[in-house]
Amino acid sequence: MKQPTLKSIILDVVPQGTKQGVAEENLQELVSLVQTAGGIVIEKIIQKRGRPSGKTFFGSGKIEEVAEYALENKIDLIIVNDSLKPNQYVNLGKMFPDIKVWDRMDLILNIFDQHASAPEAKLQIKLARMYHEIPKIYARDATTLFERAGAGIGTRGAGEKGIEDEKRHIRSQIKNIKERLQVMQKKQGAQRKNRSQTGMPTVAIVGYTNAGKSSLMKVLTKKDNIRIDDALFVTLETKIGNLWLPTVNKNVLVADTIGFIRDLPPELVSSFLTTLEEARHAELLLHVVDVSDPKYLEKITVVNSILAQLNCSTIPTRVVLNKADRLADFALIQSENACLRLPPKLRALQPILISTTAKFGIETLKETISEHFFSGLHA
Repeated sequence: MKQPTLKSIILDVVPQGTKQGVAEENLQELVSLVQTAGGIVIEKIIQKRGRPSGKTFFGSGKIEEVAEYALENKIDLIIVNDSLKPNQYVNLGKMFPDIKVWDRMDLILNIFDQHASAPEAKLQIKLARMYHEIPKIYARDATTLFERAGAGIGTRGAGEKGIEDEKRHIRSQIKNIKERLQVMQKKQGAQRKNRSQTGMPTVAIVGYTNAGKSSLMKVLTKKDNIRIDDALFVTLETKIGNLWLPTVNKNVLVADTIGFIRDLPPELVSSFLTTLEEARHAELLLHVVDVSDPKYLEKITVVNSILAQLNCSTIPTRVVLNKADRLADFALIQSENACLRLPPKLRALQPILISTTAKFGIETLKETISEHFFSGLHA
């Protein structure tokens, strides 16, 4: 049965003086995330203030406006474009007892839950969710835990025991998940070692979510079982395929990895380390960028920052600008040196301009990979 579409309000706090157009543009990615999760954004509410309220994210007057709008429009879900603190969850939960309140991380984890299929990915998501939920559980359910353990006047000790029992149970679950992931990681390590013994180098495709990584993987490896959607976080499990380089009569391995996104919490990055191992052990990274995205320079910075967290900064990297067919001057780009038409900042990165849809630039990319690994074999 198809799940009902959740009617959502999204909230954001921006600095005083921010232009309304800029403030709304900053919410566009959150709108896309909501749509990917199967929801619909009914209203975007923005407050301009120095910083979010420590109690309820929005100030008291604005949060009352949200409550009134949510009641009148039968809203199912309120999503904050930030990371909420545990006490903010508690206070908002009291204000909206019949409405789910999520922050940005909750929304991303919900999308991951929908897209994950492999046991490893499901475990990684569960681990990330537990790390995210623990502070909320302690803040929200402290009173409930006392009651569940029989706490009351003169029985505070029993309530404290209930809380400690709950903490031990959570720690035990985390330990169990980590142990299972370690087993999977060792198995993957053995598989990676076996592949390395073939002498084939490895190329890993990385990039911001929905930049076209999976499309490039499919074009390069001609694998049929790769899902291609114009949506965020379609790929959550690493996929491996062979790329044939005809000019040198050689194969290289290509790995497609999970997409990145701004403000990706450290606990989520650490939870997906097993999935990202292929990128960490690759000999060449292809950093795929959606060149038609107005914010592509910002997203390049986001990806580079996450790669640094993964200790991938020293791996040779080539920037691959995808979706060139969406540019207004694509016809001119195809008839001349494409990179000459790029902004100076981007041109300095010596990027390769491609379109997986129009099959433009793919042979140039293959030749670049070939040159990187087998330059001595070229005529």
